[in-house]
Amino acid sequence: MSVEIPEIREIQEGQITTVVAEDLEIKGTIRFKSSVMLKGVFEGEIFSEGLLVIGSTARVTATINTKTLISHGSLTGNVTASEQIVLKNTATHIGDLNSPFIMIENGAVFNGSCVMERNSSSAASVSPAETTDYSTPPEAAVEEQEESSYASEDEYDSSEQ
Repeated sequence: MSVEIPEIREIQEGQITTVVAEDLEIKGTIRFKSSVMLKGVFEGEIFSEGLLVIGSTARVTATINTKTLISHGSLTGNVTASEQIVLKNTATHIGDLNSPFIMIENGAVFNGSCVMERNSSSAASVSPAETTDYSTPPEAAVEEQEESSYASEDEYDSSEQ
């Protein structure tokens, strides 16, 4: 399986187009195309075609649609990222994540569900040996394996005689 994972380098604050300062509290909708770092309090919706960085002092309650999210702070809400989501070791996230690539560092707190769907060209590169057949419930597959790989008691008794 050859899937190219997007590389996230450590982002410096000077590389961010817009920084929302720690002393700001904002309610509403934010839309942007480049990069934004939130360091204050935000409540609402965020739509982005670029990079969203949640700073370590940020407290965000929002539904987020972005290309890439890097979170160092507190975030409550569902996030959809078309490229990647990174929860750094200081991050706390309550809500669902949906992105082809998700990285949760040791120390981060995450309470929600993850959906990692990749485009069909990535899925096509998976060989049949690497795919999982979900048509049989896992319990049934285990029972089938146990029956076929272990001898019955009768077989043990007859082999001892």
